[in-house]
Amino acid sequence: MSDRHPAILFDISEVGAQLRARDAPKKGREVFLQVGDVDVYAHVVWRKGDVCGLKFCDPIRGFDIHQLAFEAGSKGRMSAAQKGGVDDWKNGVAR
Repeated sequence: MSDRHPAILFDISEVGAQLRARDAPKKGREVFLQVGDVDVYAHVVWRKGDVCGLKFCDPIRGFDIHQLAFEAGSKGRMSAAQKGGVDDWKNGVAR
């Protein structure tokens, strides 16, 4: 947990997330996900290439999920289709 790795947040729920990172952490590692004002402790439960799945140590609240999705979508690193998916999720269309 002493290294920093920029990542793209692709999927988020109350209990976990999916990330893409150039040097994604290996399965079993503990991580600290920090996006904007939201900080979450998690374990890497799977990794396939540069994509990994996290399981949060404690479920996060609905507001935090919205904040993470907003922060991820506002960085300008997502395609138009991905941003549309985030917007649909925030608006309750894709749940």
